Amino acid sequence: MNRKKSLKQAFINKYGEDLHFSDEDMQLVLDKVHSKKAEQLKRKFSIRPVLMMVLTPLIIMILILSSDRLLTDSKDASKESEAPEPATEPERDLFGDAGIQNIIKDDLFTEINQTVEKNGAAFTIHEIMYDGTRLALVYSMDKEESNQEGRTHPEFPFFKLSIDGKPFIEYSESTSYAGEKNKFLQEFHTYTDIPDKFQLSIDILRLGEIEGPWSFQIPIEKIKEKYHASPGKSTAISDTSLTLNELSFSASSTNLSIDMSEPIEKQRKRAGTYIFEVKDDKGNSIAHMTSGATGGGDRDGKFVENFNEYFEPVDKLPKSITIIPYLRKSGGMDYITVPLNQELPIYLEQDQFGGIMIKEVEQKQGEIWIYYEGKGVSESFRSWVDLKEKGSNTPIERMNNYEKTAEGYIAKFKTSLPLESLTVSTAKRNITKLEGLELNVDIK
Repeated sequence: MNRKKSLKQAFINKYGEDLHFSDEDMQLVLDKVHSKKAEQLKRKFSIRPVLMMVLTPLIIMILILSSDRLLTDSKDASKESEAPEPATEPERDLFGDAGIQNIIKDDLFTEINQTVEKNGAAFTIHEIMYDGTRLALVYSMDKEESNQEGRTHPEFPFFKLSIDGKPFIEYSESTSYAGEKNKFLQEFHTYTDIPDKFQLSIDILRLGEIEGPWSFQIPIEKIKEKYHASPGKSTAISDTSLTLNELSFSASSTNLSIDMSEPIEKQRKRAGTYIFEVKDDKGNSIAHMTSGATGGGDRDGKFVENFNEYFEPVDKLPKSITIIPYLRKSGGMDYITVPLNQELPIYLEQDQFGGIMIKEVEQKQGEIWIYYEGKGVSESFRSWVDLKEKGSNTPIERMNNYEKTAEGYIAKFKTSLPLESLTVSTAKRNITKLEGLELNVDIK
């Protein structure tokens, strides 16, 4: 079964054949995106606890009395100080998941800043990166007013990729906001090996109703991976098995390609999807960030489903990792909601395996920052909190998605409401551990 068909079949198996995604549904999704502000800016500012050193009057007096030459020296020094100090470059706004934030902090995006104009629309690729696990670019669009037709949300472009002149389709993709107005982050989560150096051709075939193409030719060089292997190592219990096909520690992620194999009848009856926890050799969880599209099909009388999973990048290679599978049951989304104005820390228990611990709440001028960390089984739900006014179901506008720091995460919200008027919430989960299917893999 080819990949396109297997992806379609996997989607049907999970969601049914009659699923319809209307324009209204799209608007709801985009409204949600907008509510996460600055356009899912998955992170604005690189924030760390601020240490302020205060010079007391006593210290000032000691300095004044310590030398009768202070006044004279200061006059001479003032002449030298007239030369302007070199301007410090402002810290760049962060966006994307924790891995993309790493790329930004380490200045690993390559500037492109190419613009192509056609049919009253200009498309600009600002920067790009490829680190062996995903290709990511930042782009913007500028269209004439006559082409907007009163639309309230962006019309995402349709991309066509070629590598060294050959069409490339072995990827899934996602789009999110990139921190600045009208800028977007486009990610291509790759499934097959790509050369370390190649010529990337990008054709944007259309922008909404406007026909293209807007074409770009960009030379790409891979950011060196820390480690890459194809273990092909498996573990099984009863009629279900787990296999690690590929493992990569890159600049933007810890990327795993995992196969789950089970009898076809069991797969058809399964109400849910598999998720995975990854621990290092010291027992620390490597937090999950996002998933590429899954694909599956019949193989030797069993249904084999492939998962392309992205966990946070590591600073230092572990000696080994352990993969622990869980079944996340499908169903409506429930939330746990508590008042924000209470004694810290606040623990939001999402299931018996963990939750979110809010460690600090900081109220600024027109803003509220929530400092928190994930506890227990790590998944993308562990890095998401919502803020609402009591009695309201509308999330308060976000200034970022979340920002990863050494101490945990920061979510920023734009509001002047007092803490006693606010509630904080996160999604509940219903997951079951697949006992006996843990897989340990050495990093050599």
